[in-house]
Amino acid sequence: MKFAILAVVFLLLMWFVVNTSWGQTRKVTLTAEVIVDNRSEIDIKGYTHRISVPLGDHMQQRLLAIRYEYPEKLKRRRHKLDNGEYVEIEWDIPAGEKSSRKVEFDLELNKYDFHRDAAVSQSLPPEEYLKPRKFIESDAEPIRKLAAHIRQAFDSDEDRLRAAYLTPQQLLDYDVQSTKGALYAVTEGTGDCTEYAALFVALARAMGYPARTTSEFLLTSRKDFSQPNHHAAEVYIGDRWVPVDPNLALDPGFGYGFGIGGRDKIVLNRDFTWVWSNLWPRELRGNRDKVEVDIRWSVR
Repeated sequence: MKFAILAVVFLLLMWFVVNTSWGQTRKVTLTAEVIVDNRSEIDIKGYTHRISVPLGDHMQQRLLAIRYEYPEKLKRRRHKLDNGEYVEIEWDIPAGEKSSRKVEFDLELNKYDFHRDAAVSQSLPPEEYLKPRKFIESDAEPIRKLAAHIRQAFDSDEDRLRAAYLTPQQLLDYDVQSTKGALYAVTEGTGDCTEYAALFVALARAMGYPARTTSEFLLTSRKDFSQPNHHAAEVYIGDRWVPVDPNLALDPGFGYGFGIGGRDKIVLNRDFTWVWSNLWPRELRGNRDKVEVDIRWSVR
């Protein structure tokens, strides 16, 4: 009897620990610092710099605030489709001077499980997320054949998409490289996180499921970045977008997979949208080689 009571107490304690841990959030600040070195003899009037904003509608994170402590107004705009937002800064940089600006994004990261979490319906996505594009060659014959095989072998939407999610893990040897895309991954049998995500997205689109890649900061081994260092994906199933990470799923220790994830990533934007861009004033023509722009990201 005493043993049975102890067993019940132990199980209740474990339930409390697991559920308390699940509900915990992680608050971080992502900082984007833009540094412009104007070595020319021309005063730059109205240099414009655009920076992608971390997603505020992803299952794993909430955007709490955007902070900018400079005299210029920070303009907030949307990327095309549903690929996120960006902020736009415009300021002057005197000749021979180096100037910088920082934008800080406060975020709340949380664990998620799309089967466990309450479902929130999202509107049907644009048709663009079904179409082929650069790096997502869903109309290429090798990818169409794979997709047709998966579609015939499984009946439910989730089973088909889980099979597509497992396919990169079975076909590809992991190798860090420049972005090659889904078709390269299938034909060459190699790729890194980008190819894993691109192949999953291409297979999903070829089967008729809206899908898109996500550009992310993976926080497990570093806190300073020159650009996002990871790619994963999202697929539209059950009236909502579900995160999928076929690459990190290779190591269960990361805690990411099909519709599940932890608090170790910041999702910046979607569908290979630009991370940053800029506009140069006309008077700088012929002197662009005398101006350098650098952007640094950090997480604290």
